[in-house]
Amino acid sequence: MTFSKLRPLPRLVSHLRPLGRMLQVHNDASSHVVRPDWHTITDGRWNKGLSFTIEERQRLGVHGLWPCSTRNMEEQLYAVGINFQARKDNISKFTYINSLSQRHQRLFYRFLRDYTEAVLPVIYTPTVGEIITSFGLHFKYPDGLYITIFDRGHIRDVLTNWKAKHVRAMCVTDGGRVLGLGDMGANGMGISIGKIALYTALAGVPPDQLLPVCLDVGTDNEELLGDPLYVGARIKRVRGAEYEDFVNEFMEAAVDTFGTDTFIHHEDFATPDAIKFLKKYQYSYCCFNDDVQGTGATGLAGMLNVERVTKRKLQDMVFLFAGAGSAALGIANMLLTALKSRGLTSEEAASKIYLFDQNGLVTCASDKIEAQARKFAKPMDPIKDLAAAVDHLKPSILLGATGVGSLFSEQVLRSLAKHQERPAVFALSNPTNRTECTAEQAYNFTEGRVLFCSGSPFPPVVFNGKRFTPAQANNCLVFPGIALGAICARARFLPDDVYSEVAVTLAKSTSEERLAAGSLYPAIKEAHSLALDVGVTVCQYLFENGLSNIYPVPKDVCEFVQKTQYRLVYESALPPTWPYPDFPACQGKDCKAKPLL
Repeated sequence: MTFSKLRPLPRLVSHLRPLGRMLQVHNDASSHVVRPDWHTITDGRWNKGLSFTIEERQRLGVHGLWPCSTRNMEEQLYAVGINFQARKDNISKFTYINSLSQRHQRLFYRFLRDYTEAVLPVIYTPTVGEIITSFGLHFKYPDGLYITIFDRGHIRDVLTNWKAKHVRAMCVTDGGRVLGLGDMGANGMGISIGKIALYTALAGVPPDQLLPVCLDVGTDNEELLGDPLYVGARIKRVRGAEYEDFVNEFMEAAVDTFGTDTFIHHEDFATPDAIKFLKKYQYSYCCFNDDVQGTGATGLAGMLNVERVTKRKLQDMVFLFAGAGSAALGIANMLLTALKSRGLTSEEAASKIYLFDQNGLVTCASDKIEAQARKFAKPMDPIKDLAAAVDHLKPSILLGATGVGSLFSEQVLRSLAKHQERPAVFALSNPTNRTECTAEQAYNFTEGRVLFCSGSPFPPVVFNGKRFTPAQANNCLVFPGIALGAICARARFLPDDVYSEVAVTLAKSTSEERLAAGSLYPAIKEAHSLALDVGVTVCQYLFENGLSNIYPVPKDVCEFVQKTQYRLVYESALPPTWPYPDFPACQGKDCKAKPLL
């Protein structure tokens, strides 16, 4: 094919034509043409939009491309807010905010940080579930790396293709069990992108240090395989030794490419794989599983606050977990550690915790018990009905992480309230239509006595004239800070004890006023300041326990962490200048210029 037959893409041509006109050379000697810094306005990392000053526009050669008015950051945020609210539904709002992230990166993160409560449900749960379900429809930009099973032997080559070369953290999923949606294959990239965005917006991790990754090993979701818009490999999910070798090559290639203390966040792997890989990699990599450890820390923090409200010690309570997946087991194991730290033996602590899965109460006679769940199996007769289990066990805290909507029926909730003065309900499943019960149901069926929290947001509830503010047990309260601390300290690995410290920090951050209103967690709008507190806690733990690659240890850990954070303010687009003195003219006998020839 000759070059004359190639037709350039119209979109590329539309960008190059104005650039060519601006760069053309004038024959008029009096003309002064400033070569435009086109990269500054087309690259979302540097673009400031109307916040470029007139001087910056003139010196960069882009004057006239905007109206003559200028806006500061606050005025830009106001304009974004008006556009955001004008969208009628969350999908439209997601499309707008995603576009903003591409063309105006700093403004996007600032908007998310300052208006977290309004924006989080759009870019994260619950809307992210809808986005992932129809990911092929929304795909526009290469926001992360897709590494497929066919890249075996070349994963390092793929990693080096990423635009940033100083990656400090990555969020990786294989889409095996996304939220409560099940196997979503390559569509799982949506969750990695959403998590990474919160690293920057909430914890201030510089975005050029972050990499979302999807390990595409196929999917067993027949609906996706038959979807013409599906973006992933149309093959059945690869399993067994081939799959594990593939993940192992990725882990080795990641640290080989970006460094041994690269923070590797595993997200939404199927429960057996999540637990298997955590056990395999936790102490040999700087590895973190949010579904297990992040959820565990978040769940334990809420239970510590139940203790504060009810004035009953955790070791005197009974806990019933509906679900035996990675989230439920993560919280159960974190709780087990907390109970043991209070003087209980492993057997005594485990006796307080009951699991209820799709087959009923987990007992010693249950079939196919996961290894991680076996310690919680009880030597008792099986109970198949959840309401009957609640009535029999009389739990202080009922926790759901099943993905089964409306599992906590009126009968279940009334039975719980019958045995406890202040029962606690954790309905943690996402998205909203898969939550175990709504806030309104929880308050109505417990006569307003429940301590309720959920994975997805719910509006305030008024019962008998009293207003209750449901808390959101959202991992975004911990995982951005965990990443910040691990990155800043250049952690060698992250032991389980660090997550107990995180849980205590989160629990203590919940004010007495919030607890009095029935909220077991801080407000989501506090997630930004909380991320710094969690990051400092993690950093301090790593320094004190010799798990950091930073030497010497900084004297002021908080100041050390803050200095690494991404600044969400506009800075000058021009290079700095400084004055030089006027040097005197040469006065020596050889100073007079002489002809060279």
